[in-house]
Amino acid sequence: RGAEVRAVRRLGDDAAALRRAVTGSEADLIVTTGGTAAGPVDHVHPILRKAGAELLVDGVQVRPGHPMLLARLQDGRHLVGLPGNPLAAVSGLLTLAQPLLRALGAHTVNDAYTLPLAEGVQGHPQDTRLVPVVLRADRAHPLHYTGPAMLRGMAAADALAVIPPGGLKAGEESELLDLPWTLAGTGVCFT
Repeated sequence: RGAEVRAVRRLGDDAAALRRAVTGSEADLIVTTGGTAAGPVDHVHPILRKAGAELLVDGVQVRPGHPMLLARLQDGRHLVGLPGNPLAAVSGLLTLAQPLLRALGAHTVNDAYTLPLAEGVQGHPQDTRLVPVVLRADRAHPLHYTGPAMLRGMAAADALAVIPPGGLKAGEESELLDLPWTLAGTGVCFT
């Protein structure tokens, strides 16, 4: 009925330590945060290549969260690589890790739902944006602390609004993704 966290390891930007943690883990699903982009201390891609993993998802057109990844290790286990910024990591949990956990556990998917936006939200030119919102009076009220590293908006939010490229105007319907702490009783547990 969900996921059970077996171990949490905090590693610095150390390729050898990350490789030992990934290859030495017995978990069915390994979740990493940080190191998924292409910078000099972003070690996840090289480690997956050396381990012979198959990249199933290598970046997405979602902001924040675009450098997230999903890989299948040689023994069939999975690794979800989340970006290091907090809002970007939560975006990856909702759009990549949660659906994978539901599929692996044969859990049903909650029906998507929408609400009209209380105010317009500017979109990214090419990518979908995920924007923290508060749900009040049958409307989604966008919060203004939406940078990938910001915790304030996410901490106050009830959900993330899915904003297509180009944005949405006030009153237009937006699909909503409930945040992990609002998923009680869904069969998926993030701790």
